[in-house]
Amino acid sequence: MPVTHAFWSDSPVNAGAYRLLEHAVGQVYGLPCPEVKKDGRGKPYFPARPDIFFSLSHTRGAVMVCLSDAPCGCDIERERPVRDSVLRRVCTPEELAQFDFFELWTLKESFYKLRGGSDAPMWEARFARSGAAILAPDPAAACALQRLAPYYSAVATLSPPILPPIFIPKESL
Repeated sequence: MPVTHAFWSDSPVNAGAYRLLEHAVGQVYGLPCPEVKKDGRGKPYFPARPDIFFSLSHTRGAVMVCLSDAPCGCDIERERPVRDSVLRRVCTPEELAQFDFFELWTLKESFYKLRGGSDAPMWEARFARSGAAILAPDPAAACALQRLAPYYSAVATLSPPILPPIFIPKESL
């Protein structure tokens, strides 16, 4: 059965993402964290455990880790003012009628990470809603949004289900 977990912590630095990754691997798989390498596009992975996929994200005040037995991507963003020029470059009017900006940004970034980066810019990925479902650019991908003010987060995976995130205070790491 696929496992997809998202964890986040109120840690302001990238190093917090790796501490959180170590904690999550221990909690979910009962293992010490394997060595992390980066592929040619900069996506981190575990060379010794190709069966465990993960994604990392951080923003001011928070880090997030997603673990899965299939490719996955995650993104977390803190709400802040956004210029109109950024809105127009990243989102279509149709998307903004269904999502707010940070929902779209985190969906697009998590999908981009799921794909390990791509030749197409992440803002070219288009999302829509169908009732409560999120329709990703690739029908094989499952996406989920989570809001914990002032943060927005998204997870994208090829292996649902996507479980709700678990909040872990940095003092626990």
